[in-house]
Amino acid sequence: MIGEMILLGLAFLGVYAVACAVWPYSACSRCSGSGKRPSPSGRAFRNCPRCSGTGRRLRLGRRLFDWR
Repeated sequence: MIGEMILLGLAFLGVYAVACAVWPYSACSRCSGSGKRPSPSGRAFRNCPRCSGTGRRLRLGRRLFDWR
């Protein structure tokens, strides 16, 4: 039972590591991938401060993979 759970967890980590290698970016959660945020007045748009206007952020697994 516990051995099966460990193997399942390792399989999940392996699949997630491959996914992070193939698709390192995900949509920014603050701007939903658009790269724009409304200004405080609501009349204009500005670049999203979290993703710098790109609409993409490195996935957590990729950041851990690149960290040395």
